[in-house]
Amino acid sequence: MAAAAGGSRASRRPALLTPRGNGDRTVFLFDRRREQADPDEKVLSYGKDNYRAFRSAVCQAFGIPSDETFVITTTNRKEITEGNFSELVDDGVTLYLLQSVDQMLLLATKERIDFLPHYDTLVKSGMYEYYASEGQNPLPFALAELIDNSLSATCQNTGIRSIQIKLLFDDSQGKPAVAVVDNGSGMTSKQLNNWAVYRLSKFTRQGDFESDHSGYVRPLPVPRSLNSDISYFGVGGKQAVFFVGQSARMISKPAASQDVHELVLSKEDFEKKEKNKEAIYTGFIRNRKPSDSTHITSDDERFLHNLILEERDKESFTAVVITGVQPDHMQYLKNYFHLWTRQLAHIYHYYIHGPKGNEANAATKEVSPFNNIDIEISMFEKGKVPKIVNLREIKDDMQTLYINTAADSFEFKAHVEEEGIVEGIIRYHPFLYDKETYPDDPCFPSRLNDDDDDDWFLVEKGARGKRPIFECFWNGRLIPYTTVEDFDWCAPPKKRGLAPIECYNRISGALFTNDKFQVSTNKLTFMDLELKLKDKNTLFTRIFNGQEQRMKIDREFALWLKDCHEKYDKQIKFTVFKGITVRTDVLSKRMQSPWTMYAAIEWDGKIYKTGQLVKTTKTHPIFYGSIEKFYLYGDHDGDIFATGGKVQIALEPQALYAETKIIPISKLDRTVSDKVVKKYIEDEMARLPDKLSVTWPEGDELLPNETRFAGTPIGALRIEILNKKGEAMQKLPGTSHGGSKKLLVELKVILHSPTENKEIISHISQHGGKWPYWFKKMENLQKLGNYSLKLQVVLNESNADTYAGRPLPSKVFKFTIVVALPPLQHPGREGVPLPLPQRAQRPSPLTALTRGLGSRSCPRKQSTNPPCLPHGPPARP
Repeated sequence: MAAAAGGSRASRRPALLTPRGNGDRTVFLFDRRREQADPDEKVLSYGKDNYRAFRSAVCQAFGIPSDETFVITTTNRKEITEGNFSELVDDGVTLYLLQSVDQMLLLATKERIDFLPHYDTLVKSGMYEYYASEGQNPLPFALAELIDNSLSATCQNTGIRSIQIKLLFDDSQGKPAVAVVDNGSGMTSKQLNNWAVYRLSKFTRQGDFESDHSGYVRPLPVPRSLNSDISYFGVGGKQAVFFVGQSARMISKPAASQDVHELVLSKEDFEKKEKNKEAIYTGFIRNRKPSDSTHITSDDERFLHNLILEERDKESFTAVVITGVQPDHMQYLKNYFHLWTRQLAHIYHYYIHGPKGNEANAATKEVSPFNNIDIEISMFEKGKVPKIVNLREIKDDMQTLYINTAADSFEFKAHVEEEGIVEGIIRYHPFLYDKETYPDDPCFPSRLNDDDDDDWFLVEKGARGKRPIFECFWNGRLIPYTTVEDFDWCAPPKKRGLAPIECYNRISGALFTNDKFQVSTNKLTFMDLELKLKDKNTLFTRIFNGQEQRMKIDREFALWLKDCHEKYDKQIKFTVFKGITVRTDVLSKRMQSPWTMYAAIEWDGKIYKTGQLVKTTKTHPIFYGSIEKFYLYGDHDGDIFATGGKVQIALEPQALYAETKIIPISKLDRTVSDKVVKKYIEDEMARLPDKLSVTWPEGDELLPNETRFAGTPIGALRIEILNKKGEAMQKLPGTSHGGSKKLLVELKVILHSPTENKEIISHISQHGGKWPYWFKKMENLQKLGNYSLKLQVVLNESNADTYAGRPLPSKVFKFTIVVALPPLQHPGREGVPLPLPQRAQRPSPLTALTRGLGSRSCPRKQSTNPPCLPHGPPARP
């Protein structure tokens, strides 16, 4: 190949000055010493690698006297000398004759160049194309390119379409190799030659080129475009083999031929040719009889003897044998066999199972032209049992999971400009009882944490998580790196729709395009699909019972989704309708109304109803309570299925907590028994205040129903509040449920008369830290009559003597004060009480405080340190 660079007579055929002999070199010379020289090039053929002989031949050719001074230079103005002659003067080089190296070029010249691509264009094409992206290893997609070729080659088979991928990792049989073998139409030697031509696609038809897909005719439309028309660009197979390894041996036999044709392309061979300055893109095809492996002499390829021996019974076939397998690829193929075989089953799911996919629930499998496609993967390692799997047998590839977890489907078709056709399907994955059925994809980041307290995060989290709805298939095979998020008519609505918003996250989908949409040559990405589909002129129609319905597809989809929700979502059935209400406890005003109330639900086969004892799970803290009512957002009438909702429970024991909680129904513990909840309530009830313990540390004890003389002191009281376990307490239990309440003890002395009851004394005592409740001695009770001394536990904040409708502990001492005349005895006689006037001469502090009150009641007091409420025990006299 050459490139012209000016000159008015550049097309004139140059004269060959010397006949070429075997091994001669040819150079092209321009004489630019003087302006009057011949403007055209002259061709000089010389046979001796000697500068003096070469210069002499140049002088002779141009008629230059031997004594004339001139230089010979390259087009880069490097002078040819005896020292660099062999280095600079090569076959086909263009040279100048000049008066000096820096002479101006008096006339334009032209220089022949070759610009065949470097062999790295082929050898490294796979590395450039199958870069790791989308968080996935691209190796399975490179193997898919080889399967594409085999699917195309076997499309005319009347029997089984057999495609085998053999991983030959038994080092006793040679170095690691990957072989892809099919029983397709095979290739003639000419087709095999053109297979090696980079980017010779099936559509090239000029000159002597015959594509390896000769006689190509575009196939007729078929469902899901499953036409096997996927070996396309003339690059995929070559990119794939040089991504996997360093060498590819193509072995093929067409049905009409008696011969097997064999071609080897290898990086090592390219490098050797470059080093020897040979033509890179040349080689040979070995034509031989079937099963003849006499040409295999290297121990590194011993496995080829058995592979070639299998040719004996084959009418036609093609085998692609890759050697020099990259160590990283070999480890991936070994360690992740389960994963990448499922990826291949996903890519070719519909070719393996037919247009409807792998329907496990189908009563009978349809007879289909795809039932005869067998794609078998086998791996052989030394000392191990071979791993063999047919992609048809895989039941957990993503498309199988999508199909078999779906309850219903919505089919549609999109018509794009010209002949672009896209068939689509959306599947609904219902919520069943306690979990979403949308399948997890091991190759996609998992959805958000499921332990969020509030089930209103369902909208953001959902079943599908952050994954787009649609995977995209081109001519029936998956294009893995292109997905479509949604379309306007199936995206979650901005306003409340017919179905709850979470239903939009329970759909998966697939798009099936024909070849009118462009994909990248590595078949990893669509180039224009989403742009064309979202064009305003694209028409979407629903497919129902195999027929197109030209109706408003957004309305059709919304009704279908609503129907799916009502028929298939089976988490909770709300029963016993109780009306519509507003919930002011909800922070968002938009969500405060309407709420439908129910008295019972059915969940996973169990009935929950008002009054039932329950326990929560995944709450902090754990609550025990009894059901009061159920809430479901929305204006509903009668029984309905839903995937969430709220339950209002009264915390138990109500005597202890006296509060309610509204929590997601999903937080109810469905495994707990009534016995466990009742035992908890009993234990909690035992923590409530039960009784008062009263002692008289300094004597002067007041006995029940005692008759006392006026002025007789009542001793200081030491009081403890005890629960049923006999444990002292100074505040209500239940700190984990919103804070405990302090307990105080109130002392009242009441004088009873036929007409009224009067409080003579009223004080409240706080707990003194390490000291219990105390009241000082009382010595001022002089008025005759019937009395009650009442000790009552009250709440700190409100002084209430009840809690949650239950009375707090109290204790009452009834006594009577009378006056009795003492006998006339010696004042100092032992055992004789002193006369009253003498007792009155020594008033106690309390007497001094209350003297003069007469029959009036003492004002109610509460202080941290009232005169009669010390923080510690009173000092002994």
